[in-house]
Amino acid sequence: TSGYAYAKAVRMVKSCVGTDFCRYGTQNSIATGIQLETLLEGLYTPAKVKMGVVGCPRNCAEATVKDIGLVGIEGGWQVVIGGAAGKIVRAADILVTVKTTEEALEAALLFFQYYRENGEYLERTYDFVVRTGLEKIRRETILAPDETKKGLLGRLAKAKAKAVNPWEEASKPVHPMQFKDFVLPKDAEALIG
Repeated sequence: TSGYAYAKAVRMVKSCVGTDFCRYGTQNSIATGIQLETLLEGLYTPAKVKMGVVGCPRNCAEATVKDIGLVGIEGGWQVVIGGAAGKIVRAADILVTVKTTEEALEAALLFFQYYRENGEYLERTYDFVVRTGLEKIRRETILAPDETKKGLLGRLAKAKAKAVNPWEEASKPVHPMQFKDFVLPKDAEALIG
């Protein structure tokens, strides 16, 4: 699927080559990046969300300056949030360190949905994390009661189930005139000129 380039939505996940092709890789960043992108592609957010997955702390895919990043470490993952490398440069905060890929993905999804529900329009995660506070985010996502976590993940699953690929509209237009060429009537040129 072709990712969004300009929308207030999830961008494609950037990953390094990880354990597949790098002698320093401690985690499979390619497969994990594909998983993360598949779980979140097509979803809208308060502002664009850039994500990165790296197989070791050398950070070749710059996960520590992304909105959500997964950093492979010996024996697990660090999930980082609120990084930026544009007009503002900010190192991401460590949300949690976990042992398994499943735990890392769950932590990323919990934060993602929490941000979707609580972020202000056009507020990037780096501003959201500072405004909300890392400890509050932890309490209301990864340290929240199971019922709260299930609620966040359930609402995310509902949104994902309704996500559509906008590029498919070319073959199935929403309206019959959506992609028709517009031709000015012959007498219109006289009226304009």
